[in-house]
Amino acid sequence: MNIKEIARQAQVSVATVSRVLNHPEQVQPETREHVLAVMEQFHYTPNWFARGLNLGRTNTVALLVPTFEHGIYHRVVTGVETVAAKKGAGVLLCNTHGTAEGEVDSLRMVLDRKVDGVILGAARLSAAQLDATGLRERPFVIIGRGDGLGDVTACYINFEGSAARMTQHLFELGRRRVDLLLDEDSHSKSGAILQGYRAACAQAGLPAGQVHTAEDSLRGGYLAARRLFATGSLPDAIFASSDELAFGVMKAARAEGVDIPGRLAVAGFSDSPMCELVTPELTSVEQPAHRLGMVAARLLFDLIEDEQLADRVPQQVVLQPKLKIRRSCGNEKYIYELFE
Repeated sequence: MNIKEIARQAQVSVATVSRVLNHPEQVQPETREHVLAVMEQFHYTPNWFARGLNLGRTNTVALLVPTFEHGIYHRVVTGVETVAAKKGAGVLLCNTHGTAEGEVDSLRMVLDRKVDGVILGAARLSAAQLDATGLRERPFVIIGRGDGLGDVTACYINFEGSAARMTQHLFELGRRRVDLLLDEDSHSKSGAILQGYRAACAQAGLPAGQVHTAEDSLRGGYLAARRLFATGSLPDAIFASSDELAFGVMKAARAEGVDIPGRLAVAGFSDSPMCELVTPELTSVEQPAHRLGMVAARLLFDLIEDEQLADRVPQQVVLQPKLKIRRSCGNEKYIYELFE
């Protein structure tokens, strides 16, 4: 079954079928629905590669992420792939290893392959490096704020607001000294979380606790907590910028005989599946990573399919996470979901 057969069965011209596939907005709704029904009846699947050639496209988009190790990026990938599949497009995945150099190398590679557009996650490269790659001449979307990159279309999670809400929650539980444990390498995310934390402290009229940094891993959280415990100055709560760091804190607390949540409350960020498997279950900020991937992909395909959008003011889409309240912070009456 080919496009000519579909046209014959639908009793329309080949040009009409082509418009239904490539420019459906140019076809009358009743005609469009009729042609689509015939396609479904005969199980017709368009040749997306040939269609891409006709439109001057490769029907491939690139997704660059800093790592595949953390669960959030797996969910971002599935979100992007969900939208791309509906568009008949493939996704070229690249691991930039969280470095500007890795991003530049990956961008040059995918642009050489003539991808239709690029989604760049957690961008670390500078505006000058971005300009040098030639990416601005193609449709692209940044996952993250895109700070310092000029006017870019971006979507990101409200880290600042959710950090403020988590800090407020800990204060509501009677925790007065709340220390913050940040990823030493994720400057954009850590900076936003720090701002939200300080804002919540100021609003509550309470002094900010100590701010610690560590490698973003279970081991990093463990070592940072052991150093803190060794000082003998124990906070009422530790709010970590990732679940991996929080798990490390919990491991150190067990090693030191520090009761969670009796003596120390612990909260994380990301709401990974492990949060419900550790004891006690970890309170965390849920990041809508799958939705983030879907939104980024929709923004990208809008740019690909409507060239006039490139001349408009770039969009900034902010997603609001929610708190997943569990037992690691104590107080049974708070075991429920809090929505922003």
